[in-house]
Amino acid sequence: MIKNKIANFWYYHKFKILVVLSAIILFSLGLNINLDGVSDLEIGYVIEESDVILKNQQLMTNQFESLISKTRKKDARVSFLPLTGSHFEVEFTLGISQIILLDKITLERYINFPFFEPLDDYVTRYNINIKDFPELLTKTKDSEDFHVYALPLKDMKLLLDMGIPEDYYFTIRLPKMSKPDDVLRNQNAHIVLDYILSNMQ
Repeated sequence: MIKNKIANFWYYHKFKILVVLSAIILFSLGLNINLDGVSDLEIGYVIEESDVILKNQQLMTNQFESLISKTRKKDARVSFLPLTGSHFEVEFTLGISQIILLDKITLERYINFPFFEPLDDYVTRYNINIKDFPELLTKTKDSEDFHVYALPLKDMKLLLDMGIPEDYYFTIRLPKMSKPDDVLRNQNAHIVLDYILSNMQ
């Protein structure tokens, strides 16, 4: 009887349990949380398919923090978060990082879900050539129109100098519009993207 109840409970609630356990593991493995709860900008980078070892991380963190602080007129905190497969599942479920740098395999797995923000304006404004990247132009399950949901990193000098592979992609997670702090962090992601693109090689 008890065994059947446990099996029944597991069948109906296993996804919730796995998400909670993954979140606990993620936080225990070093998710940077400040006293207010989160950073002003979280930058996640997928390390599942590639060995990504960041260089000059503190220098770039300082640059991004200074940029956001200047715009927001208050001290800012930026942090980088490595994402393995299980961490990315939590990221996809809970939405922690605003900027996500990922490889093609991971991008193609998730790009058709309504998770990433369209970046078409940046392609036009910075004259980014995406002809060699047909995987970037797609439509999500919630949209009838095709949009660019990721940008190739190959010319983003600041990120390449940090050790992010040139075959990676830059994405911005859609903000949770019901949460003003998340909307603000999303705006910070756009401030940083403008800065990165204005310093392309």
